Amino acid sequence: MKHEYDIPDVEIRQPPKIFAFGTIALICVLLALRHFDIIMHNSDRMLMYIWTGTFIISIIQLFLSWRDRPRTVTAEQQSELDELKVTVNVPVYNEDLELIDRVLFALFRQTRLPNRVQVVDDGSVADYSEVISYWQEAHPSSVDFSWIRQENQGKRHAQAQTFREDDADIFITLDSDTALERHAVAEGLKPFADPRVQSVAGLELAFNQNQNWLTRTNAWRQLGWQLGSCAAQSVMGNVLVNRGTYALYRANVIRDNLESYLTEDFFGTNVRFGDDSLLTTYSMSRGRAVQQTSAIQLTIYPENVDHHLRQWARWMRSSTIRSFWRIKYLSVASYGWWTTVVNLWLFFASTVASLAAIIMWPVAHQFILDAVAAPVLWMYFAWVRNFIVKRSDETLADQLDSFLLAPLAFAWLLFVLKPIRFYGMATCRRTGWGTRQKVEVGIAVKPEVEVPVPVAVGVP
Repeated sequence: MKHEYDIPDVEIRQPPKIFAFGTIALICVLLALRHFDIIMHNSDRMLMYIWTGTFIISIIQLFLSWRDRPRTVTAEQQSELDELKVTVNVPVYNEDLELIDRVLFALFRQTRLPNRVQVVDDGSVADYSEVISYWQEAHPSSVDFSWIRQENQGKRHAQAQTFREDDADIFITLDSDTALERHAVAEGLKPFADPRVQSVAGLELAFNQNQNWLTRTNAWRQLGWQLGSCAAQSVMGNVLVNRGTYALYRANVIRDNLESYLTEDFFGTNVRFGDDSLLTTYSMSRGRAVQQTSAIQLTIYPENVDHHLRQWARWMRSSTIRSFWRIKYLSVASYGWWTTVVNLWLFFASTVASLAAIIMWPVAHQFILDAVAAPVLWMYFAWVRNFIVKRSDETLADQLDSFLLAPLAFAWLLFVLKPIRFYGMATCRRTGWGTRQKVEVGIAVKPEVEVPVPVAVGVP
Protein backbone atom coordinates (compact mmCIF):
# COMPACT_ATOMS: atom_id res chain seq x y z
CA MET A 1 0.00 0.00 0.00
CA LYS A 2 1.56 3.28 -1.13
CA HIS A 3 -0.24 5.69 1.31
CA GLU A 4 0.06 8.55 -1.20
CA TYR A 5 -2.49 9.36 -3.88
CA ASP A 6 -3.26 11.86 -6.62
CA ILE A 7 -6.21 13.91 -5.42
CA PRO A 8 -7.53 16.26 -8.12
CA ASP A 9 -7.44 19.99 -7.54
CA VAL A 10 -10.85 21.55 -8.12
CA GLU A 11 -11.88 25.17 -8.51
CA ILE A 12 -15.20 26.90 -9.01
CA ARG A 13 -15.12 29.49 -11.79
CA GLN A 14 -18.14 31.77 -11.74
CA PRO A 15 -19.23 33.28 -15.08
CA PRO A 16 -19.77 37.05 -15.31
CA LYS A 17 -23.13 37.92 -13.75
CA ILE A 18 -24.34 40.03 -16.65
CA PHE A 19 -23.68 37.24 -19.15
CA ALA A 20 -25.20 34.56 -16.92
CA PHE A 21 -28.37 36.40 -15.98
CA GLY A 22 -28.79 37.84 -19.47
CA THR A 23 -28.66 34.37 -21.01
CA ILE A 24 -31.07 32.96 -18.43
CA ALA A 25 -33.50 35.84 -18.89
CA LEU A 26 -33.53 35.45 -22.69
CA ILE A 27 -34.18 31.71 -22.56
CA CYS A 28 -36.83 32.13 -19.88
CA VAL A 29 -38.69 34.70 -21.97
CA LEU A 30 -38.66 32.38 -24.99
CA LEU A 31 -39.88 29.46 -22.90
CA ALA A 32 -42.58 31.60 -21.28
CA LEU A 33 -43.88 32.66 -24.69
CA ARG A 34 -43.95 29.01 -25.72
CA HIS A 35 -45.99 28.03 -22.66
CA PHE A 36 -48.37 30.96 -23.14
CA ASP A 37 -48.98 29.85 -26.71
CA ILE A 38 -49.65 26.29 -25.59
CA ILE A 39 -52.21 27.34 -22.97
CA MET A 40 -54.05 29.65 -25.34
CA HIS A 41 -54.34 27.21 -28.23
CA ASN A 42 -54.19 23.68 -26.88
CA SER A 43 -57.48 21.85 -26.42
CA ASP A 44 -56.44 20.11 -23.22
CA ARG A 45 -55.92 22.99 -20.81
CA MET A 46 -55.49 20.93 -17.62
CA LEU A 47 -52.34 19.20 -18.82
CA MET A 48 -50.99 22.54 -19.98
CA TYR A 49 -51.67 24.19 -16.62
CA ILE A 50 -49.70 21.46 -14.86
CA TRP A 51 -46.82 21.83 -17.30
CA THR A 52 -46.82 25.62 -17.04
CA GLY A 53 -46.90 25.46 -13.24
CA THR A 54 -43.88 23.19 -13.35
CA PHE A 55 -42.14 25.65 -15.65
CA ILE A 56 -42.78 28.63 -13.35
CA ILE A 57 -41.46 26.77 -10.30
CA SER A 58 -38.37 25.69 -12.23
CA ILE A 59 -37.66 29.26 -13.32
CA ILE A 60 -37.90 30.57 -9.74
CA GLN A 61 -35.51 27.87 -8.58
CA LEU A 62 -33.15 28.62 -11.44
CA PHE A 63 -32.87 32.31 -10.62
CA LEU A 64 -32.28 31.54 -6.95
CA SER A 65 -29.58 28.98 -7.79
CA TRP A 66 -27.55 31.46 -9.81
CA ARG A 67 -27.37 33.71 -6.74
CA ASP A 68 -25.51 31.00 -4.82
CA ARG A 69 -21.85 31.84 -4.28
CA PRO A 70 -19.16 30.37 -1.99
CA ARG A 71 -19.01 32.26 1.30
CA THR A 72 -15.92 34.42 1.84
CA VAL A 73 -14.71 35.87 5.15
CA THR A 74 -12.77 38.85 6.45
CA ALA A 75 -9.39 38.53 8.15
CA GLU A 76 -11.07 39.00 11.53
CA GLN A 77 -13.65 36.32 10.81
CA GLN A 78 -10.94 33.95 9.60
CA SER A 79 -9.06 34.47 12.85
CA GLU A 80 -12.18 33.45 14.77
CA LEU A 81 -12.68 30.39 12.57
CA ASP A 82 -9.07 29.34 13.20
CA GLU A 83 -9.89 29.08 16.91
CA LEU A 84 -12.73 26.61 16.38
CA LYS A 85 -12.09 23.07 17.54
CA VAL A 86 -12.97 20.64 14.74
CA THR A 87 -13.57 16.90 15.14
CA VAL A 88 -13.94 14.48 12.21
CA ASN A 89 -15.71 11.13 12.40
CA VAL A 90 -15.10 8.49 9.71
CA PRO A 91 -17.34 5.40 10.06
CA VAL A 92 -15.99 2.31 8.28
CA TYR A 93 -17.87 -0.80 7.28
CA ASN A 94 -16.43 -3.29 4.77
CA GLU A 95 -14.56 -0.57 2.91
CA ASP A 96 -11.77 -1.22 0.43
CA LEU A 97 -8.43 -0.81 2.24
CA GLU A 98 -6.91 1.56 -0.28
CA LEU A 99 -10.04 3.73 -0.32
CA ILE A 100 -9.91 4.36 3.43
CA ASP A 101 -6.16 4.84 3.15
CA ARG A 102 -6.78 7.53 0.51
CA VAL A 103 -9.43 9.17 2.71
CA LEU A 104 -6.89 9.58 5.52
CA PHE A 105 -4.18 10.77 3.15
CA ALA A 106 -6.49 13.51 1.81
CA LEU A 107 -7.67 14.44 5.30
CA PHE A 108 -4.15 14.82 6.72
CA ARG A 109 -2.98 17.09 3.89
CA GLN A 110 -5.71 19.69 4.39
CA THR A 111 -4.68 23.33 4.38
CA ARG A 112 -6.70 23.62 7.60
CA LEU A 113 -6.16 20.48 9.65
CA PRO A 114 -8.88 19.26 12.02
CA ASN A 115 -8.05 18.99 15.72
CA ARG A 116 -9.27 15.45 16.11
CA VAL A 117 -9.91 12.54 13.72
CA GLN A 118 -11.48 9.28 14.80
CA VAL A 119 -12.16 6.29 12.55
CA VAL A 120 -14.80 3.90 13.88
CA ASP A 121 -14.86 0.39 12.39
CA ASP A 122 -18.44 -0.83 12.64
CA GLY A 123 -17.65 -4.56 12.76
CA SER A 124 -16.03 -5.01 9.34
CA VAL A 125 -14.54 -8.34 8.28
CA ALA A 126 -11.55 -6.69 6.58
CA ASP A 127 -8.07 -6.51 8.12
CA TYR A 128 -7.14 -2.82 8.36
CA SER A 129 -4.01 -3.35 10.46
CA GLU A 130 -1.62 -2.00 7.82
CA VAL A 131 -3.65 1.19 7.38
CA ILE A 132 -3.95 1.65 11.14
CA SER A 133 -0.28 1.12 11.93
CA TYR A 134 0.89 3.45 9.17
CA TRP A 135 -1.36 6.40 10.05
CA GLN A 136 -0.78 6.06 13.77
CA GLU A 137 2.83 6.91 12.97
CA ALA A 138 2.39 9.22 9.97
CA HIS A 139 -0.52 11.47 10.98
CA PRO A 140 0.29 15.14 11.69
CA SER A 141 1.39 15.66 15.28
CA SER A 142 -1.13 18.48 15.74
CA VAL A 143 -4.03 16.08 15.11
CA ASP A 144 -5.41 13.75 17.76
CA PHE A 145 -5.92 10.56 15.69
CA SER A 146 -7.47 7.29 16.83
CA TRP A 147 -9.02 4.18 15.28
CA ILE A 148 -11.50 2.14 17.31
CA ARG A 149 -13.71 -0.86 16.61
CA GLN A 150 -17.25 -1.67 17.71
CA GLU A 151 -19.66 -4.52 17.12
CA ASN A 152 -21.86 -3.87 14.10
CA GLN A 153 -24.53 -1.37 15.19
CA GLY A 154 -24.89 0.86 12.15
CA LYS A 155 -23.49 4.16 10.92
CA ARG A 156 -25.24 6.39 13.45
CA HIS A 157 -23.83 4.47 16.40
CA ALA A 158 -20.37 4.56 14.81
CA GLN A 159 -20.68 8.34 14.64
CA ALA A 160 -21.96 8.53 18.21
CA GLN A 161 -18.77 6.84 19.44
CA THR A 162 -16.94 10.02 18.41
CA PHE A 163 -19.59 12.61 19.23
CA ARG A 164 -20.17 11.52 22.83
CA GLU A 165 -17.99 13.29 25.37
CA ASP A 166 -16.28 15.41 22.69
CA ASP A 167 -15.92 19.15 23.31
CA ALA A 168 -15.51 20.24 19.67
CA ASP A 169 -17.16 23.36 18.25
CA ILE A 170 -17.68 21.76 14.83
CA PHE A 171 -18.35 18.12 13.97
CA ILE A 172 -17.52 16.83 10.50
CA THR A 173 -19.08 13.66 9.10
CA LEU A 174 -16.93 12.04 6.42
CA ASP A 175 -17.62 8.81 4.55
CA SER A 176 -14.94 6.14 4.29
CA ASP A 177 -14.78 6.39 0.48
CA THR A 178 -14.60 10.19 0.25
CA ALA A 179 -11.35 12.06 -0.41
CA LEU A 180 -11.39 15.77 0.39
CA GLU A 181 -9.95 18.33 -1.97
CA ARG A 182 -7.12 19.99 -0.04
CA HIS A 183 -9.07 23.18 0.77
CA ALA A 184 -12.30 21.40 1.75
CA VAL A 185 -12.10 21.86 5.53
CA ALA A 186 -10.95 25.49 5.34
CA GLU A 187 -13.70 26.35 2.86
CA GLY A 188 -16.34 24.35 4.69
CA LEU A 189 -15.79 26.33 7.89
CA LYS A 190 -16.28 29.77 6.30
CA PRO A 191 -20.11 29.86 6.41
CA PHE A 192 -19.92 29.41 10.20
CA ALA A 193 -18.71 33.01 10.40
CA ASP A 194 -22.46 33.70 10.26
CA PRO A 195 -23.79 32.66 13.70
CA ARG A 196 -27.13 31.71 12.13
CA VAL A 197 -25.54 28.90 10.11
CA GLN A 198 -25.94 25.51 11.78
CA SER A 199 -24.74 23.15 9.05
CA VAL A 200 -22.75 23.24 5.82
CA ALA A 201 -22.95 20.80 2.92
CA GLY A 202 -19.87 20.29 0.77
CA LEU A 203 -20.04 19.95 -3.01
CA GLU A 204 -19.98 16.27 -3.94
CA LEU A 205 -18.10 15.13 -7.07
CA ALA A 206 -17.56 11.58 -8.27
CA PHE A 207 -13.92 10.54 -8.00
CA ASN A 208 -14.61 7.72 -10.47
CA GLN A 209 -16.99 9.62 -12.74
CA ASN A 210 -15.25 8.52 -15.96
CA GLN A 211 -15.35 4.83 -15.05
CA ASN A 212 -18.36 4.03 -17.29
CA TRP A 213 -21.63 5.46 -18.62
CA LEU A 214 -23.38 4.88 -15.30
CA THR A 215 -20.90 6.83 -13.18
CA ARG A 216 -20.68 9.57 -15.80
CA THR A 217 -24.44 10.19 -16.10
CA ASN A 218 -25.01 9.92 -12.34
CA ALA A 219 -22.12 12.28 -11.63
CA TRP A 220 -23.47 15.00 -13.90
CA ARG A 221 -27.06 14.52 -12.77
CA GLN A 222 -26.02 14.79 -9.11
CA LEU A 223 -23.83 17.80 -9.82
CA GLY A 224 -26.68 19.49 -11.68
CA TRP A 225 -28.99 18.82 -8.73
CA GLN A 226 -26.49 20.37 -6.30
CA LEU A 227 -25.86 23.44 -8.45
CA GLY A 228 -29.59 23.81 -9.13
CA SER A 229 -32.07 22.70 -6.45
CA CYS A 230 -29.57 22.65 -3.58
CA ALA A 231 -28.09 26.00 -4.58
CA ALA A 232 -31.55 27.59 -4.50
CA GLN A 233 -32.20 26.03 -1.10
CA SER A 234 -28.84 27.31 0.13
CA VAL A 235 -29.65 30.89 -0.85
CA MET A 236 -32.76 30.61 1.31
CA GLY A 237 -30.81 28.92 4.16
CA ASN A 238 -32.85 25.71 3.82
CA VAL A 239 -30.68 23.01 2.27
CA LEU A 240 -32.81 19.90 2.76
CA VAL A 241 -30.08 17.27 2.58
CA ASN A 242 -26.41 17.63 3.43
CA ARG A 243 -24.38 15.13 1.47
CA GLY A 244 -23.48 12.54 4.07
CA THR A 245 -20.21 11.97 2.29
CA TYR A 246 -18.91 15.27 3.76
CA ALA A 247 -20.81 17.74 5.90
CA LEU A 248 -20.10 20.09 8.81
CA TYR A 249 -22.32 20.85 11.82
CA ARG A 250 -22.24 23.06 14.87
CA ALA A 251 -21.49 20.49 17.54
CA ASN A 252 -24.45 21.43 19.73
CA VAL A 253 -26.86 20.53 16.94
CA ILE A 254 -25.65 16.93 17.19
CA ARG A 255 -25.05 16.84 20.95
CA ASP A 256 -28.52 18.07 21.82
CA ASN A 257 -30.21 15.62 19.45
CA LEU A 258 -27.91 12.61 19.79
CA GLU A 259 -30.32 10.29 21.61
CA SER A 260 -33.14 11.18 19.21
CA TYR A 261 -30.73 10.60 16.32
CA LEU A 262 -29.87 7.10 17.55
CA THR A 263 -33.45 6.09 18.28
CA GLU A 264 -35.39 7.63 15.36
CA ASP A 265 -38.70 5.84 15.05
CA PHE A 266 -41.05 5.93 12.05
CA PHE A 267 -44.42 4.42 13.00
CA GLY A 268 -42.83 1.78 15.19
CA THR A 269 -39.80 1.09 12.99
CA ASN A 270 -36.28 2.11 14.00
CA VAL A 271 -34.68 4.08 11.15
CA ARG A 272 -31.04 3.33 10.38
CA PHE A 273 -30.53 5.20 7.10
CA GLY A 274 -31.01 8.88 6.21
CA ASP A 275 -28.49 10.05 8.79
CA ASP A 276 -27.42 13.04 6.70
CA SER A 277 -30.94 14.32 6.01
CA LEU A 278 -31.98 13.94 9.66
CA LEU A 279 -28.98 15.96 10.88
CA THR A 280 -29.84 18.58 8.27
CA THR A 281 -33.42 18.72 9.53
CA TYR A 282 -32.13 19.29 13.07
CA SER A 283 -29.98 22.10 11.69
CA MET A 284 -32.86 23.79 9.85
CA SER A 285 -34.92 23.76 13.03
CA ARG A 286 -32.24 25.95 14.69
CA GLY A 287 -31.15 28.27 11.93
CA ARG A 288 -29.67 28.18 8.46
CA ALA A 289 -28.51 25.09 6.58
CA VAL A 290 -26.36 26.04 3.58
CA GLN A 291 -23.95 24.56 1.07
CA GLN A 292 -20.44 25.77 0.27
CA THR A 293 -19.59 24.90 -3.33
CA SER A 294 -15.88 25.54 -2.72
CA ALA A 295 -15.78 22.83 0.00
CA ILE A 296 -15.25 19.96 -2.38
CA GLN A 297 -15.32 16.23 -1.80
CA LEU A 298 -14.59 13.42 -4.25
CA THR A 299 -16.47 10.26 -3.45
CA ILE A 300 -16.99 6.89 -5.12
CA TYR A 301 -20.18 6.30 -7.08
CA PRO A 302 -21.62 2.81 -7.77
CA GLU A 303 -19.99 1.27 -10.81
CA ASN A 304 -22.58 -1.42 -11.52
CA VAL A 305 -26.35 -1.26 -11.93
CA ASP A 306 -27.20 -3.53 -9.00
CA HIS A 307 -25.29 -1.40 -6.48
CA HIS A 308 -26.69 1.81 -7.98
CA LEU A 309 -30.32 0.64 -7.81
CA ARG A 310 -30.02 -0.61 -4.23
CA GLN A 311 -28.52 2.74 -3.22
CA TRP A 312 -31.31 4.64 -5.02
CA ALA A 313 -34.03 2.54 -3.37
CA ARG A 314 -32.50 3.31 0.04
CA TRP A 315 -32.37 7.02 -0.80
CA MET A 316 -36.03 7.00 -1.87
CA ARG A 317 -37.10 5.26 1.35
CA SER A 318 -35.18 7.85 3.33
CA SER A 319 -36.64 10.68 1.24
CA THR A 320 -40.17 9.46 1.96
CA ILE A 321 -39.61 9.41 5.72
CA ARG A 322 -37.77 12.70 5.72
CA SER A 323 -40.50 14.45 3.68
CA PHE A 324 -43.00 13.36 6.32
CA TRP A 325 -40.85 14.85 9.11
CA ARG A 326 -40.24 18.10 7.22
CA ILE A 327 -43.92 18.69 6.56
CA LYS A 328 -44.71 17.90 10.19
CA TYR A 329 -41.94 19.81 11.95
CA LEU A 330 -40.62 22.61 9.72
CA SER A 331 -42.27 26.01 9.83
CA VAL A 332 -44.96 26.46 7.18
CA ALA A 333 -43.35 29.84 6.47
CA SER A 334 -39.99 28.27 5.61
CA TYR A 335 -38.63 27.70 2.12
CA GLY A 336 -37.79 24.12 3.15
CA TRP A 337 -41.42 23.32 3.98
CA TRP A 338 -42.72 24.75 0.73
CA THR A 339 -40.09 23.19 -1.50
CA THR A 340 -40.84 19.79 0.08
CA VAL A 341 -44.56 20.15 -0.64
CA VAL A 342 -44.01 21.54 -4.14
CA ASN A 343 -41.54 18.80 -5.08
CA LEU A 344 -44.04 16.15 -3.99
CA TRP A 345 -46.75 17.87 -6.00
CA LEU A 346 -44.53 18.05 -9.06
CA PHE A 347 -43.66 14.37 -8.78
CA PHE A 348 -47.26 13.19 -8.56
CA ALA A 349 -48.62 15.80 -11.00
CA SER A 350 -46.10 14.86 -13.68
CA THR A 351 -46.96 11.19 -13.19
CA VAL A 352 -50.70 11.85 -13.50
CA ALA A 353 -50.19 14.10 -16.51
CA SER A 354 -48.08 11.46 -18.26
CA LEU A 355 -50.67 8.74 -17.64
CA ALA A 356 -53.48 11.05 -18.77
CA ALA A 357 -51.62 11.88 -21.97
CA ILE A 358 -51.19 8.18 -22.76
CA ILE A 359 -54.87 7.45 -22.09
CA MET A 360 -55.93 10.40 -24.24
CA TRP A 361 -53.80 9.40 -27.23
CA PRO A 362 -53.87 10.59 -30.01
CA VAL A 363 -55.48 13.85 -28.81
CA ALA A 364 -52.55 14.45 -26.46
CA HIS A 365 -49.82 13.36 -28.88
CA GLN A 366 -48.31 16.84 -29.04
CA PHE A 367 -48.17 16.99 -25.26
CA ILE A 368 -46.27 13.70 -25.14
CA LEU A 369 -43.77 14.86 -27.74
CA ASP A 370 -43.24 18.13 -25.91
CA ALA A 371 -43.14 16.37 -22.53
CA VAL A 372 -40.28 14.22 -23.77
CA ALA A 373 -38.35 16.98 -25.53
CA ALA A 374 -38.77 19.71 -22.90
CA PRO A 375 -37.10 17.91 -19.95
CA VAL A 376 -34.12 16.94 -22.11
CA LEU A 377 -33.71 20.54 -23.29
CA TRP A 378 -34.15 21.77 -19.72
CA MET A 379 -31.55 19.29 -18.51
CA TYR A 380 -29.09 20.63 -21.08
CA PHE A 381 -29.94 24.15 -19.95
CA ALA A 382 -29.45 23.31 -16.26
CA TRP A 383 -26.26 21.33 -16.90
CA VAL A 384 -24.58 24.37 -18.44
CA ARG A 385 -23.78 25.48 -14.90
CA ASN A 386 -21.82 22.25 -14.33
CA PHE A 387 -19.05 23.79 -16.43
CA ILE A 388 -18.18 26.17 -13.57
CA VAL A 389 -16.50 23.18 -11.90
CA LYS A 390 -12.93 22.76 -13.15
CA ARG A 391 -11.11 19.56 -12.16
CA SER A 392 -7.41 19.02 -12.77
CA ASP A 393 -8.13 15.43 -13.88
CA GLU A 394 -10.81 16.41 -16.40
CA THR A 395 -10.54 18.08 -19.79
CA LEU A 396 -13.13 20.19 -21.57
CA ALA A 397 -13.65 17.25 -23.92
CA ASP A 398 -14.51 15.05 -20.92
CA GLN A 399 -17.06 17.61 -19.77
CA LEU A 400 -18.61 17.83 -23.22
CA ASP A 401 -18.87 14.04 -23.40
CA SER A 402 -20.81 14.04 -20.13
CA PHE A 403 -22.92 17.00 -21.24
CA LEU A 404 -24.05 15.15 -24.36
CA LEU A 405 -25.36 12.25 -22.27
CA ALA A 406 -28.38 14.28 -21.08
CA PRO A 407 -30.91 12.21 -23.13
CA LEU A 408 -29.55 9.00 -21.63
CA ALA A 409 -29.64 10.50 -18.12
CA PHE A 410 -33.26 11.59 -18.62
CA ALA A 411 -34.32 8.21 -19.99
CA TRP A 412 -32.68 6.45 -17.03
CA LEU A 413 -34.37 8.82 -14.61
CA LEU A 414 -37.79 8.41 -16.24
CA PHE A 415 -37.92 4.69 -16.92
CA VAL A 416 -35.73 3.27 -14.13
CA LEU A 417 -35.27 5.67 -11.20
CA LYS A 418 -38.78 7.13 -11.12
CA PRO A 419 -40.50 3.71 -10.78
CA ILE A 420 -38.02 2.82 -8.05
CA ARG A 421 -39.08 5.97 -6.20
CA PHE A 422 -42.60 4.55 -6.02
CA TYR A 423 -41.11 1.29 -4.77
CA GLY A 424 -39.10 3.22 -2.17
CA MET A 425 -42.24 5.01 -0.99
CA ALA A 426 -44.14 1.75 -0.66
CA THR A 427 -41.30 0.05 1.24
CA CYS A 428 -40.13 2.99 3.36
CA ARG A 429 -40.45 0.95 6.56
CA ARG A 430 -37.70 -1.39 5.37
CA THR A 431 -35.03 0.55 7.17
CA GLY A 432 -32.02 -1.75 6.84
CA TRP A 433 -28.98 -0.30 5.12
CA GLY A 434 -29.16 -2.60 2.08
CA THR A 435 -25.64 -2.00 0.73
CA ARG A 436 -22.05 -2.95 1.34
CA GLN A 437 -22.39 -6.35 2.90
CA LYS A 438 -19.14 -6.79 0.97
CA VAL A 439 -16.66 -4.50 -0.77
CA GLU A 440 -18.44 -3.28 -3.89
CA VAL A 441 -16.16 -0.54 -5.25
CA GLY A 442 -12.49 0.01 -4.62
CA ILE A 443 -9.14 1.06 -6.00
CA ALA A 444 -7.53 -2.35 -5.94
CA VAL A 445 -10.62 -4.53 -5.46
CA LYS A 446 -12.93 -4.91 -8.43
CA PRO A 447 -16.70 -4.55 -7.94
CA GLU A 448 -18.52 -7.49 -6.36
CA VAL A 449 -15.34 -9.06 -4.92
CA GLU A 450 -16.01 -10.43 -1.46
CA VAL A 451 -13.60 -9.55 1.36
CA PRO A 452 -12.11 -12.59 3.13
CA VAL A 453 -12.53 -12.95 6.88
CA PRO A 454 -9.16 -12.14 8.52
CA VAL A 455 -7.37 -14.28 11.06
CA ALA A 456 -6.96 -11.23 13.30
CA VAL A 457 -7.79 -7.55 13.12
CA GLY A 458 -4.98 -5.53 14.65
CA VAL A 459 -7.04 -2.77 16.19
CA PRO A 460 -5.77 -1.23 19.41
